[in-house]
Amino acid sequence: MIKIHIGLKGSGKTPKLIQAVNAAIEVEKGNVVCITEGNRLMHDISHKARMVNTESFDIRNMDMFEGFLCGIIAQDYDVTHIFIDSIFKSVPSATMADLESFVEKLENLEEQFHVSFTMMVSAEESEAGTNLKKYIA
Repeated sequence: MIKIHIGLKGSGKTPKLIQAVNAAIEVEKGNVVCITEGNRLMHDISHKARMVNTESFDIRNMDMFEGFLCGIIAQDYDVTHIFIDSIFKSVPSATMADLESFVEKLENLEEQFHVSFTMMVSAEESEAGTNLKKYIA
């Protein structure tokens, strides 16, 4: 399953993310990972989720971010859900066009490793292309 929450800053994506991560911890049979830029959510999200701060890594583009996700999955085969908060903060050079092709890579990871993804995107929904629109929640 891939879900994308898209909206401009202040549209309520972060509270949705916090609620979704905490709910996933209760129902997922495996491990839940939340990737975010900074530590701002660490007090809102259950300690049972693995929090990953992208500030600790030098992620310069979407290919590096894909490798980052692959490393998380390879390190822990019990990961069942990865939440990605504010993708444009974690990968500042990324564009909406980059996300269009990145979703295809998420589809492959989902199929191969049975990992669900939920991603928060700060942008106008009208900017989303076909690949993104089919996953907008």
